[in-house]
Amino acid sequence: MESWIEVAERFGLPLVLLIGAVYGIVKLFNWMANDMMGQIKKNEERIESIVIKLIDNSKKERELNRQNSEAILNRMDALVDILVKLTGNGLRK
Repeated sequence: MESWIEVAERFGLPLVLLIGAVYGIVKLFNWMANDMMGQIKKNEERIESIVIKLIDNSKKERELNRQNSEAILNRMDALVDILVKLTGNGLRK
């Protein structure tokens, strides 16, 4: 503590305060560079996994819709077959 007082007496209080402020800013930037960048990377990985899951679910949904469309068309064909058989020669496929 006495060394700070000697430095303040020799160079002046504004210079000592400037050095202290610069030291604090350097520590703040180091914290931001290390801690904050780690958090940003974790968030990026989490968002990437969410996007991958959304894409997979979208593909599954499209496949399910395609299967449902095929099932509906098969049912309509079956209905047409039944109507053709019921009406005799009136309807033709």
